[in-house]
Formats: sequence, C-alpha cells, structure tokens
Amino acid sequence: MKIFLICFTVFCLVATLMPLITSKKWWVRAFDFPHLQISFLSLIAFIALIFMVDWDNYYDIGLLILLLIALTYQYSIMHPYTPLAKKQITATRIRSSSASIRVFSANILQDNKDFERFLSVFRKANPDIVVLLEANNWWQEKLKILKEEYPYSVEYPLENFYGIILLSKLKLKDTEVKFLVDDKIPSIHGFVQLKNKTWVKLYCLHPMPPSPTENEKSLDRDAEILIIAKEIRKEDYPIIVMGDLNDVAWSHTTRMFQRISQLLDPRIGRGFYNTFHADYPLFRWPLDHLFVSDDFKLAELKRLKSIGSDHFPMFAELCHGCNREENGSPENASKEDKAEAKETIENGLEENGKSPD
Repeated sequence: MKIFLICFTVFCLVATLMPLITSKKWWVRAFDFPHLQISFLSLIAFIALIFMVDWDNYYDIGLLILLLIALTYQYSIMHPYTPLAKKQITATRIRSSSASIRVFSANILQDNKDFERFLSVFRKANPDIVVLLEANNWWQEKLKILKEEYPYSVEYPLENFYGIILLSKLKLKDTEVKFLVDDKIPSIHGFVQLKNKTWVKLYCLHPMPPSPTENEKSLDRDAEILIIAKEIRKEDYPIIVMGDLNDVAWSHTTRMFQRISQLLDPRIGRGFYNTFHADYPLFRWPLDHLFVSDDFKLAELKRLKSIGSDHFPMFAELCHGCNREENGSPENASKEDKAEAKETIENGLEENGKSPD
C-alpha cells in the first residue's frame, strides 16, 4: 500500500513540475490544463502520506515536504481565479445603457445538431454581439432566422471544425477574416459601435490546440495568441478579445498574453468559469475566454447552460467608461516576455511558410 502511495505522490510531483518545462510538445503542454485536478490528487496524497509516513525516515519526510511545496505552488496558480483574490475588473450596477455591450461566445461543436437547445439558451442571454466557433454550413443555414435581429455579420463557415461566425445587433465596420498563422484557421477582426457611438476593436479567435490528433505542438496556438497581444499594444481603441483559445487562463502563454496586451480578465477574483468539457464535470477547465481593456467595467459574467456542445457558452455584460473606481492591472511585460513572444511568433510563422513582419 505504501509503495502505491509513494508512486502516486511521485506522479503528483511530476505532474506539478511538467507545466514548468518550456517545451511546446503537446504531451508536455497537456499538463497546463488540469491544475485543479492535480491539486485535488496532491491533497489526497498529502493527507494519506501523513498517516503512513515513517517520521524516522528522512526520505518519507522529504517526500511529504516536496508534496507540501507542490500544493503551495498549485494553490498560488489557482488563487487568482477564486473569490479570495482581488477582482481585476471592477463591478458596475450600470446595465443596458448606451455604454453597455452584451457579449456571447460559444464553441457550438460542428457536429451538434441541437439547434433548438442552443436557441433557447441564446434567446435568454439576449446578447448584442455573438461569436460562434466550429460553425459549418449547416449552422450558417440555421442561423438565418436571426438575421432580422442581428443585421450585421461576418460569416466564414468551414467543415474542418474551425469555422467562425460573428453576429451583431450593433454596427460593425472594417471587419476582416484573417489567417494569422495557419491558412486553415480563421479569426475575425474589426470594430463594433456601442449605442453611444464609441467604437470598440474586436478580436474573435479559435487557434488550434496542442493534441496528438490536431497539432503535435502548441507553437501555432501560442504564436496566434501572442500576435494579437502585440497588435493590441498599438491600438488606441477600447478592446474586446473573445473566443475559444484552447488554452487555460493560468498557462504561461495566456499570462504572458495579459502582460504584453495589458488586457484584463473578468474571471480573476470571481471564479474559474470552466467551459470544457461540458459532459465530464470532473475534467473541466476554462478554455473560452474574454479579455477587455481597462476602460470597461463588468456588470455580469456567466457560464450559461449546455447547448449540446462539448463547451458551455460564456456571457458577459460590459460597460464602457462606467464607474470611477479603478480596475486592477496585470504585471508589465518583461524584456524576457517580449523576446520570448518575438521568438514564438517568428517560429510559428516560419513553420507555416509565412514571413514575420
């Protein structure tokens, strides 16, 4: 029994250390995702080891100390996404004003045919702008019933699980479908106008995840995320970034994205808002993201009910310029961050036959 517990403890220690490895290999980056699950397993191992440790055996005591260090590290990663942490975006009670925008983002799952279920959840949310990922021609046809309510749209349906559709009640301009890294992976860029005439720069993303069936490395995903981060630094407009980034909020890449872009994460200080996998409660993590510039305040943030997809939809209501209370802010990007981002972008583009700017 003790040998099994020691092996289990070593596994927890290795799983804790794996995300610290800088490799882009999928099987390394896979350990970025289940921090909460690994923390739970580490806690079980720690409690069990306390009852079975030989206090005269330095190896046992050393293993217990290492496990305590691992638990402390895991907690430090998880802490910002709990209500115990300070909120990064200040709450506001101002809603449905001319400065507000209601956003809805969902990976609808290309093979999902439960349109009525989706429509029920969607109608209750009543968003102003909608980003739907994995949208194919079937979904495009079904969504035509929303055209009268959502007269502005950008539609790029595909059958490769990377189609994307943007619907809006609010005026859009300068919208463009871009293929930042991979010519099979589109993203939507453009401007949306609030009712008070403020223009907001909008980025809708769905980069490819690192996995044995899709991409053996995280390089393409990381490069796309960091390209957006660098572009945002040049913008003078309010910013909204939304979509399925196929990365978790606490990963090295996503945290670096925040440091470079200086965008805010409404989950910080509020909760995990795990959106994937909808069918497996014990194996969920936050893949669907919303990042905004400092001039927004948060009126509401929700993970919505299942729409028949493997992802839950996300909904938020934001208010531009509301409240005088200051938001929090991410750390500033270091020279090392900027150098690493530059190298990642260049390598990602070169692997896909594109020249860095």
